[in-house]
Amino acid sequence: MTINRVGSGISPLPEYQQRGKNNADAKSVSQKTNDKLEISEEAKVKNIEISDTNKLKLVKERIDSGFYDSNDVISSVADSVLKEVRGA
Repeated sequence: MTINRVGSGISPLPEYQQRGKNNADAKSVSQKTNDKLEISEEAKVKNIEISDTNKLKLVKERIDSGFYDSNDVISSVADSVLKEVRGA
C-alpha cells in the first residue's frame, strides 16, 4: 500500500526543526529586553488612600449607621454635584 501526500509535497520536518531554533532565539531576545513600569505620583497617592484601612472602616461604619442617608449629607453631595456641573 502506498500513501501519497496531499498538498505541495514539501516535508514539514525542516520547518519543524527551524521552529526550535526560533524559540531559542526568542528566549535570548526576551532576556535582553528590559521592560520598565512607571507609576505616577498621583497613582501612588491614590493607592495609599485606598489602602488606608482606617478610612475604609470609617466609611463602612458610616454606611451601616445610615450616616450617608441624612439630609445634611444628601444636600452637601447635591451641592457638590451642582457646582461640578456648573463648572464652579
